[in-house]
Formats: sequence, structure tokens, C-alpha cells
Amino acid sequence: MNLHEFQGREILNSFSVKVPDGIVANTPEKAVKAAKVILERTNKKSLVIKAQIHAGGRGKGGGIQVVKSMEEVYEKSKNILGKPLITPQTSKRGKLVRKVLISENVYSCSHPTKEYYLSILLDRDLEKNVIIYSKEGGMDIEEISKKHPDKIYLEKIDPVWGIQLFQARKIGFDLGIKKYFSDFLISLYNAYLSCDALLLEINPLIHTFDNKIIAVDIKMILDDNALFRHKEYANMRDKKEEDPIEIEAIESKLNFIKLEGNVGCMVNGAGLAMATMDMIQSCGGKPSNFLDIGGDADKKRVEKAFRLILKDPSVQAVLINIFGGIVRCDTVAEGIINSYHHNHDKKIPVIIRLQGTNEIIGKKILENSQLPIFYTSTLKEASDKIKEILNCNNG
Repeated sequence: MNLHEFQGREILNSFSVKVPDGIVANTPEKAVKAAKVILERTNKKSLVIKAQIHAGGRGKGGGIQVVKSMEEVYEKSKNILGKPLITPQTSKRGKLVRKVLISENVYSCSHPTKEYYLSILLDRDLEKNVIIYSKEGGMDIEEISKKHPDKIYLEKIDPVWGIQLFQARKIGFDLGIKKYFSDFLISLYNAYLSCDALLLEINPLIHTFDNKIIAVDIKMILDDNALFRHKEYANMRDKKEEDPIEIEAIESKLNFIKLEGNVGCMVNGAGLAMATMDMIQSCGGKPSNFLDIGGDADKKRVEKAFRLILKDPSVQAVLINIFGGIVRCDTVAEGIINSYHHNHDKKIPVIIRLQGTNEIIGKKILENSQLPIFYTSTLKEASDKIKEILNCNNG
């Protein structure tokens, strides 16, 4: 689950990690009120307006603005709110900005401020958490990692012992920050573990002239599978930032991921799903989704899964590849036909391969449906049929 920056700040602040003071607002008028409160609390001469969307690179898209007056706060927040923000990490359509964070400006005009990069994440290959860090923080960290990989450091953390003091000191030494850094990093790592985070990225991290270490910009991703332990964090989910089809799939207990393709895919079992997607790719198509209905799917779940696929306007054909064990083939067939009748305006060709429990009954149900459903007994037949359909559509 992705969090907004202001939510990440709230969490880190609760673990005694220093973050800039800020208030979130959803209208220009509220932004002005928030700005007055922040200026009174911090006694600063300028503020920063930051668009709150689930995407990085906001500065490059104009989503981060420094302001010095209430007039600027109003005008610039008005120019950001309610409009799509396009960044290197969004689609060409961008993401609609519904909230802005009015934040204190922690940078000093009289004292140069050095920016650093630091992130904590799980490395599944190493089976350990790792801390990635660099002296070169800021908006161009991606370019630095490509052109100067020697400037990126990595520290492996043993999952049994956790982060050790000597490791925190070593990272501080490499960054050139000695005073107070160990306490900061240990608090940050404790926040990462306690929240069941998959990623905690600070970019930039700054060290001020008066030895304050501040997490200026925060990106946090929490593990969905651990949210039952964190009811307070589960309530932070912003469904408006997520794909509505994926939200609908989660509520229906379907393993669904939207992809950019033209062939819908429905399978039971993650391994079979991956193999089926590879097959679609090999015959000239592109999977439009990953969809695993699970091993205990009933007729309603199958119907729901098929409807989700049909909601994608780019889908030209659907491949259903089911190995019937606990899930009966006739149940899948009935679910598909029911869904087709509810979506009578979209008669997209469907290729179905059923093997296992009640496959003969399932085949008869499909044959009697008089719908554009093509039953195949092998993946080779399914592949050839997909190729034929796509060639007709594109040709």
C-alpha cells in the first residue's frame, strides 16, 4: 500500500524521526490557513507547496513550489489542486492532485545545505533488509545510479540481529555525517520494521548547519498482507490514487494486476498464470492483466473476474486457462456465460482451455451457449486461435 508523503511524515514523527512541519490542504483557502499556522510555528520566511500524489519526480513536473507570501500560497496551490500532474513516474495523462502539503522550508539561504539519499527495503535475493545510501541526493538520483554506480552504497542488515551501532556509524561516516546520525538511522530502521514496510525512501535527507538531520521527502510502501496488524495504517489507504479495477479485485478476493496489453487472461494458480502470460506474448499478443482466481473460486468469483477483464477497452480477446481441481470446470463455464449475459454489449472472443474436474460437462455448457467462445484442448490450439483473432483485428 502506497502512502502519501504527509502520511509518511506522520508515521516517522511518531518514531522520533525529524521531519519538516506541515499541514495538508485540499483547497487554496485551506492552504492559506495552513500556511499562516506553519509560519507562526516555525518563524520561517518561506514555505513549500507539495502536490500529494502516489508518484515520484513531482519537482520535475512543477508539483513542488517555494512561496514567500500568502498571495503566492493561494495562486500556486490553486494552479496545482484539481489538475493532473505529469511526472517521469506517471502516465501521459498524469495524476489528479486532490491534496497539497504546506510545509516549512528547511533550507537556509545563508547556509548551504547538503542533500543525501537513503532508503531501506527488502532484498528478496539476499533474504535481508538493505540500506541503500548516497552522498548525491535530490531529484537526479536515478541518473546518478545509472552513470555513477560507484557513488551508491549498500549495507546488508541481518534479520536476526537487526541494525547494529557499528553499521549506523559506518553509514554516517560514508555520508560524512557523524553527529547524531546513528540515533537518527536506528529510529528510522525501527519505523521501517514496526510498520511492516516494504520500502522507506528518504530523498532528500539533509544535514543542516546546526546539526539537525531531517527527512525532507518521504516515500513509504507498506505490506498489504500485514495491514491486519496495523488498523491505523490501513485507514490511510487512498483508493482514489489506485486503479479502481484493482480495488474492485481486492474486494472480490481476486489476485489482479492491470497491465498494458490486448489479451485478457484468467487462470487459477500463479505459476499457471505466468506460463499463460508468456504464451500470449509468444504468439504476438500482450497480456492486459495478471488474474489468478485462486484454487477455491466459486461461480460468482469467476463471473466477477470475467467482468473485470471486460472493463478494459484495450482487450481484443480473452484467454481462460483452467486446471480443474477444487475449482470445477463446469463452475468456470457457468460463471463465464453468466458474465457474458450481463455484458451483452461486449462480445469479445473468448478462448477457453479447461482440464480436470468436470471438463466434459464444462465443454458441453460452452458449446450450447451460442456465444463467441472457442474451446481448445491444448495450449498450441489456444495460441493459434489468439494469433488468428489478433491478425483479423489488426489487419
